[in-house]
Amino acid sequence: MAEVKVTHLNKRYANTMALDDVTIGFAEGEFYGLLGPSGSGKTTLLRTIAGFVFADSGSVTIAGKPVERVPVEKREIGMVFQNYALFPNMSVADNIGFGLRVRKLTSSQIKRKVGEVLDLVQLGDLGTRRPHQLSGGQRQRVALARAIVTEPRVLLLDEPLSALDKALRMDMQVELKRIQREIGITTIFVTHDQEEALTLSDRIGILKDGALVQQGAPREVYDAPVNEFAARFLGDANLFDGKIAEGGIKLEDGTVIQLPRTGNETSDKIRFAIRPENLVLSTQPRESWNNIEVEVQQTIFSGPIATHLLTWRGHRISVMTKGGERLAAPGQSVVLSWRPESAIILAPAET
Repeated sequence: MAEVKVTHLNKRYANTMALDDVTIGFAEGEFYGLLGPSGSGKTTLLRTIAGFVFADSGSVTIAGKPVERVPVEKREIGMVFQNYALFPNMSVADNIGFGLRVRKLTSSQIKRKVGEVLDLVQLGDLGTRRPHQLSGGQRQRVALARAIVTEPRVLLLDEPLSALDKALRMDMQVELKRIQREIGITTIFVTHDQEEALTLSDRIGILKDGALVQQGAPREVYDAPVNEFAARFLGDANLFDGKIAEGGIKLEDGTVIQLPRTGNETSDKIRFAIRPENLVLSTQPRESWNNIEVEVQQTIFSGPIATHLLTWRGHRISVMTKGGERLAAPGQSVVLSWRPESAIILAPAET
């Protein structure tokens, strides 16, 4: 295991700032998820740590030692790519043992280490097969086994589950977490899948336009996003604007509601978010809750949950409930309620 630190990293491609003064510390043995949309800089950051990309400025250290001038093969990292990059003409065992042969281990050492890691990824009886004879999940395990068989200090994962279908991806999330915990390796994981990041990570970092927007434990970032982008990107969020008024916050239709206040507001304008699962639909207002009247547009049933699409003064609002609940037909008016403490204060509304 090794701690990884990137400090004030900057990288520009022509007119695009791929990394913009990024500073992150990745603790020993933690599983850190880098999350962001396409072009946010997450893969550039991963490849900079690996040594495939050189930053314009800033530093990268592994176990306290600068690695800017250290070649890829000497950084003691393992990497799994999105397409797995397996050798099609080699068996599973030979694919896994490739890095050991490069390091000139003996045949007996290679056989022992390959056998151990095959057992770890639960492919102990598939060592003689070729990659084309394996399922997508099995190929992903081979790629992971090849990355860890050399006992690297850091494991880098570049969207390794994106090619799998949903059910298999969920299974592999469980397996990936199990393997990472068992070997205790510092792992940095790039994904654009918010659910995957929440499921796997000890901490997550959200990137946008090459800059780190927010980082922290998944629950912390989900419950307390720092701005509108973080609120919308990690989960769904309904946004409202209001003004500080006597007795609470006045919405644009004149309704006065209650919100948690920090006491540090510098403007009378407030923007807040509410997660869809924290909203309740009913026929009557709820006492001590905030209540507004909305119109039902559509209900989307998806098994265990249902998503209700509503409108309020031209704004779209989404609410999640248990899938079997039938609340109102399209065009009907209902009461939308939420507890004051479930609102997330984001920033003053823009003028």
